[in-house]
Amino acid sequence: MTQTHRHSTGFTLLELMVTVSVVAVLLGLAVPAFSDIIRNNRLTAGANDLLHSTHLARSEAIKRQATVVVCASGDSTAEPPACNDGPFREWIVFVDTNGNFVVDDLEPVVERHGALDASVTVRNDRNALVSYASSGFATPAGVKSPSSRVVLCDLRGNANARALVIASTGRTRVTKDGTDVVEAIGIAGGCAQ
Repeated sequence: MTQTHRHSTGFTLLELMVTVSVVAVLLGLAVPAFSDIIRNNRLTAGANDLLHSTHLARSEAIKRQATVVVCASGDSTAEPPACNDGPFREWIVFVDTNGNFVVDDLEPVVERHGALDASVTVRNDRNALVSYASSGFATPAGVKSPSSRVVLCDLRGNANARALVIASTGRTRVTKDGTDVVEAIGIAGGCAQ
């Protein structure tokens, strides 16, 4: 007769409590950093989406040999969509054949962008539009004054803001460089901290 010994292969209550405590401490450290990552991604995504739309408008203006406008819209899904002078929370890109900054019949809407995340605050100078001539250059002020600076920020204030800079040559870029952002905030306004 042989006796077989059985060994338990589970966790003791003490081991389980130590493991849960270590996980809780790590989560306590990681969650605040993770929420900053999410906020930064929302700002970057909004700025990059608007940058994409300006690049699209510029290339469409050159391709179609017509003025193409990016403008803020209260409802980009409306038929026909309308520009407003508010912030770039949502926007449209359209071919403006008569230069009146209004989507008229037979003027194609090239792109519609839905609302940005509610946590993102947008400020822009002048009227909320960017217009490109058939040459690819940003068109100068006419009936409306086009924006040259757009600032995107959130509840953390100006310290983490992104700026969209539109040069008169038509070149558009997004920056989070402190000097460029401070200049853009001075022109377009910023977020309260």
